[in-house]
Amino acid sequence: MILLLSFSFFTRVIRLSTPSSYVFDEVYHVPTLRAYSQNNPAGYEWWQTAPEPNTAYEWLHPPLAKLIQAVSVKILGDHSFAWRFPSAVFGTLSILALYFLTLVLFKKKTIALTAAFIFSLDGLQLTMSRIAMNDIFVTTWIIFSLAFFFKYLNSKSKESNKNLFLTGLFTGLALATKWSALFLYPIFLIFLLPKIIKSKKLIKKLLLTTYYLLLIPLIIYLLSYSQFFLQGHTLEQFKQLNQQIINYQTTLKATHDYQSTAAQWPLLLKPVWLHVDYQKTATAHIYNLGNPIIFWSALIAVFYSIAKLFSKAFNYSHPLPYSVILYFLLWVPWILSPRILFFHHYLPALPLACLILAWSLWQIKKSSRKIILPIFFLSIFVSFLFFYPLNTAIPISTKLLPYWFWLSSWK
Repeated sequence: MILLLSFSFFTRVIRLSTPSSYVFDEVYHVPTLRAYSQNNPAGYEWWQTAPEPNTAYEWLHPPLAKLIQAVSVKILGDHSFAWRFPSAVFGTLSILALYFLTLVLFKKKTIALTAAFIFSLDGLQLTMSRIAMNDIFVTTWIIFSLAFFFKYLNSKSKESNKNLFLTGLFTGLALATKWSALFLYPIFLIFLLPKIIKSKKLIKKLLLTTYYLLLIPLIIYLLSYSQFFLQGHTLEQFKQLNQQIINYQTTLKATHDYQSTAAQWPLLLKPVWLHVDYQKTATAHIYNLGNPIIFWSALIAVFYSIAKLFSKAFNYSHPLPYSVILYFLLWVPWILSPRILFFHHYLPALPLACLILAWSLWQIKKSSRKIILPIFFLSIFVSFLFFYPLNTAIPISTKLLPYWFWLSSWK
């Protein structure tokens, strides 16, 4: 695991400053984190004009990720490496979080290490770990929240309150990063309701659950706006800001060349071009493309897992149903989103797809596993290395570039 995390951090941090200009939504995030680092109130104010041409302040999401990035700028200086360094850290941390979640669910280190290995070699995870946006942060918090939640469901009474508190803590951190963390609550409801109903101390259980999973996240969400209030903004302005967020996210009618539907994400049909640098004989891209071997294998694994759930011999105390439900509840609600969507919105569901794939691989018969698993792991690794230049702005010969675009929808 130490070797895996070291390799992951290295591949995410090397050449992180390239390009030195803004990439994709950094045109919104970087001016905002810069304003936070300078304690400039404009970063929170929706009525402010753009600080630079072709940019805008990003007040559409809660501030936690941008505050972490602002601390990086204060320490390291205002440059592209400092903007993106926290993403590289959280990209590595999310791999550890998935290892922990898988271990909590399946209690097998082999499956946990496999899931972490697969997730670390995906291009979507890699690219979002090398850009100053908030998606890798919310993904990390969500995975930790789920890990402690399922630890709570299976914990003894002495440990249960601690695990429920940690669930609420990480849920609050996720909500303070991005509202998509609200997808956690249907998960909590589905798995907590039977436990609460069966409890002999129903009222006490309800009160504790409300405190840990509603009140604590709300407090953390409010605390994430501490700078906002310390700058002199009022509660009324806070209310208006959140109303502006709701209005924007539910009424946005914009379109984009690289927008996609939630149904396209698992199929890897519509990646996103984040940056391009045309050179004399080569082109450097940051192309947000997942590892195709991981994506398409994970899709097969999901169907295989669903089939297993309907087999007569399946034991429903097994953690597989939890994993499948988590995956769908972190992905399917996006289908109902009223605003335009992009491939990176799939990121929080991707770790669960990797987890299901890891479990499926270890269901292969032992005699075949010795041959199949090394070949499969090697193919994932080779695919990761092959697409790495396309994900990270390493120049590729213009003549050879078509070999990286396997599907017409990728072009």
